[in-house]
Amino acid sequence: MTSRSPLLSILAVAAAAFGLAAAPARAGEGSLCGPGVYCFVPTVTGTTTTGSRDRDTTQAFAGINWAFGGGPELVVGVRALRTNASHKVAGARLEATFPFSSSKIAFDKLRLRLVGGHRSGMYELGGGYTFDSKGFVLSSALQADHIHVGTDLTLSGYQWQPFVGVNSLGRAKAPKQRQDGTLSCGDEQGSLTAVADVTSDVSVQAHQQFNGYTCLLGT
Repeated sequence: MTSRSPLLSILAVAAAAFGLAAAPARAGEGSLCGPGVYCFVPTVTGTTTTGSRDRDTTQAFAGINWAFGGGPELVVGVRALRTNASHKVAGARLEATFPFSSSKIAFDKLRLRLVGGHRSGMYELGGGYTFDSKGFVLSSALQADHIHVGTDLTLSGYQWQPFVGVNSLGRAKAPKQRQDGTLSCGDEQGSLTAVADVTSDVSVQAHQQFNGYTCLLGT
């Protein structure tokens, strides 16, 4: 039986550990992100400013409301919003309603509301006209992700009509991110690649990318 001195055993273990620790470092400051692939954070040159700026969005939508005291109605319209850096929103919403039954559908209300609040939950205040009752209406509502609740007050007869519905309007888009500067990859760091374009067997972690890009090096 061959025996080893304790010193030789310790040196063997230390050498193996050093080899494992040094393996990721073979690609400089990069780290393994896929089979035989290393990812590096791109280098930013020039003046870099990280922040948010306003985002303007205009979106057509459709939905179904249940008007209490009335029945189901189809709702179609368009919403225009501006989302600021604090994720607050401001804008307007124009919509038309079409009450329907199993035998007919007819145009009724045209409403315009101003929109405010947060991108995840908004309030709406405005008014419009009902062609069925031939009178002006005051209207208010709350919009969350695909859920809409509100009420109309017909001024000609002072009648309240609450409604609840679902629609295609999800959360408003987040503000745009601003980045000033040029991204590049250093020597032996591969090519600048958009994270969205990497193959499915490559997983780019947050510390391996910047502004949606990474340096991809295959071995």
